[in-house]
Amino acid sequence: MIKNVIKRLFPKLDAVKEEKILKIFGPAVLQPNLWHINKKSVSRGFAIGAFCAFLPIPGQMLLAAFLAITFAGNLPISLILTWISNPFTYTPIFYFAYRIGKFFITDTSNFYIENDEINLLSNIIDIWEPLLIGSLLLATIGSLISYIFIRLYWRYYVLKIWAKRKS
Repeated sequence: MIKNVIKRLFPKLDAVKEEKILKIFGPAVLQPNLWHINKKSVSRGFAIGAFCAFLPIPGQMLLAAFLAITFAGNLPISLILTWISNPFTYTPIFYFAYRIGKFFITDTSNFYIENDEINLLSNIIDIWEPLLIGSLLLATIGSLISYIFIRLYWRYYVLKIWAKRKS
């Protein structure tokens, strides 16, 4: 299963306790649910990572770490999923978020693609409202879908294992 592969790749809690850089965060980072692979922490980690990935803010990983610690989600998974929005996907994600936000807000800005280049940063003052609304909608929908998908997949996999043991 994927769980076994993830367990091998992720650090063990004992190894995390030894890391000097993580000692500055104190005991909050050493909660067992932040590092264990179980249904609740993994689904929360996916939801947190997907939510933070669609936000047009700097420091998505810091926000994901804070939310994972607060809501006891899997910390490595939530940090990894923030990389859904990376330098290659920023433009399509935030343009789509802008278009969704513009659907819900009457906007007078003339934001457009010119010469295969998106002028997102130069017009951020003009487009921040629809971009923020669209990003929040995408983030909420993405986190809900990922949470539900992980929970359903986990349930399917457990039922499959039980059926295999039974036969």
